Amino acid sequence: MTGAGDLREVIDMQRRAYEDDGYGNGGYTGPFETQWSAPARIQILRGTETVMAGRLAGKQTLSITARWRPEFATIDSTWRAVNGRTGEEYNIRSIEPDERKSFVNVLVETGVAT
Repeated sequence: MTGAGDLREVIDMQRRAYEDDGYGNGGYTGPFETQWSAPARIQILRGTETVMAGRLAGKQTLSITARWRPEFATIDSTWRAVNGRTGEEYNIRSIEPDERKSFVNVLVETGVAT
């Protein structure tokens, strides 16, 4: 069970900025911008290495645990999480609140394209 003392990292939740192309076609295609930050626990779950096109590519799956807040209900896999201390970027794969909505588990990957 995760407690408040386990939340030693800070994650920045980021999404792309809304940009208009000048022709009335807008979308979230700009650079990533931090929307909010939260204390969190980051755990490495597993890592893999594959050879693609003659080069070695490694990716890691991590679990980010944080206290539930309503903002977590607004994020999806188009967002990304950034470790506020190290600057490491994580691609969000799934968001799973616990049964009492006291904590949320965010499954992320690193080493893959954003």
